[in-house]
Amino acid sequence: MPRPHVIYILSDEHAGQAMGHAGDPNLRTPNMDRMAAEGVSFVRARANCPVCTPSRGTIFSGRHAHAGPVQGFHDVYKPAAPSTATLLREAGYHTAYFGKWHCGTVRDQIPPEVRRDPGYYDLEAAPRTPEFHRGGFQDWYGFEMNNAPFKGFYYREGDVDPTRMPGYQTDALTDMAIAYLRDYDGQRPLFLVLSVEPPHWPLEAPDGNMRFDPASLKTRPNFGGKPDLRERLAAYYAMIENLDENIGRLLDAVGAQDGFRDNTVTVYFSDHGDFMGSHGQMEDKGHPHEESVRVPAIFHGPGVLALQGARPDLFSLVDMAPTTLGLAGVPVAVHMQGADFSPALRGGDFRGPGEVLLEMVGAPRVHFDYADWRGLVTDRLKYAFYETGHEVLFDLWEDPYESRNLADADPALREDMRTRLLSLLEATREPYFDVIVQHGVRPDGPALNISRRRRDGIAPSWDDLIRNA
Repeated sequence: MPRPHVIYILSDEHAGQAMGHAGDPNLRTPNMDRMAAEGVSFVRARANCPVCTPSRGTIFSGRHAHAGPVQGFHDVYKPAAPSTATLLREAGYHTAYFGKWHCGTVRDQIPPEVRRDPGYYDLEAAPRTPEFHRGGFQDWYGFEMNNAPFKGFYYREGDVDPTRMPGYQTDALTDMAIAYLRDYDGQRPLFLVLSVEPPHWPLEAPDGNMRFDPASLKTRPNFGGKPDLRERLAAYYAMIENLDENIGRLLDAVGAQDGFRDNTVTVYFSDHGDFMGSHGQMEDKGHPHEESVRVPAIFHGPGVLALQGARPDLFSLVDMAPTTLGLAGVPVAVHMQGADFSPALRGGDFRGPGEVLLEMVGAPRVHFDYADWRGLVTDRLKYAFYETGHEVLFDLWEDPYESRNLADADPALREDMRTRLLSLLEATREPYFDVIVQHGVRPDGPALNISRRRRDGIAPSWDDLIRNA
């Protein structure tokens, strides 16, 4: 059989719990559920670094953010860094990218059209991605970020000025990807990425998807009590259902296309999750909690993959690149730090990792609740060490909603998990955080918070190191 085509459908901020087959009682996601039923869904998949830019660097490099080509929120994909696209190109693939990239923001690359119309474009969000920061993708219809789903745009190939999208971003980008597939007559296998921002904030969806009654939503036991959380959750769900409809359209297009029908692996996943109102947080991520780090990871490939449904393996986004290479029959690069799950996807014998490194690297620092940390998760336990010296430890079997921090209650277990973390950091070439964990000094406090954002975050430093002005 020839090498399979590979299509990524990459969303932004979709919590892995928020799908029908994952147990969400509110959502109707028939196409995500269909992908899972006809393929494989890693129901405990995690984002290793739950914020956009470093997570996307991890996805396309197969390396953890702290040791990869994109080491923080304002970093870029290094021009000479290998990627899934460059490695597949070496193996004979053609590559194409549609939608949000957010790994190439150079702030002075603002084209004339954007400067002429600041009412439509956000100057911070709309710079043109330089060619050598595009991760090696050939055909380019991308943008850095937009955060305005009804005012979409993209940069086409070598154009200087952006092209506006009609309608809603997810609909428009899916239209573009489907048209590209229908016109694709290349003899080479295709690696195509469709990257949409929704359900990332702002929480806006087409009217036809706004069907949820906020008062009737069934929420998680750790859902917060702020008065607007239900309304925002209703819009978040509407965005997911719109995305599901578009996934269905793309799957139908693949199924109708000769050369793609029985030789394509389509993967749906997200770069990180969202608290969705849990722990009182909404439209946010950046911490090691399940709502923040859990993501969808669904592989669909009739004729290529074994039909298995849900699998509990500890898959994470650092595994996406090596797994993709494995599915394509391309040797996994020696510099990749993730595991190749392709034997599991084909139904073969496979033993995955027993623990997953989690981290926040180069936090955006838009408010005090963002902080760098390093952590790990096993089948049962989750541990993280924050840059302020605080630690969190959760037993996911006994406390799946992470309401009880055991870091002080069980010091022996805390020390064991800290040791395991240090071993992971050593194995993944941690450049500095091991020094903080082993030799760090608690900072003098308090730090004065002069922002209008008060004590509504969950960083542990709020308890003893931050005082509101």
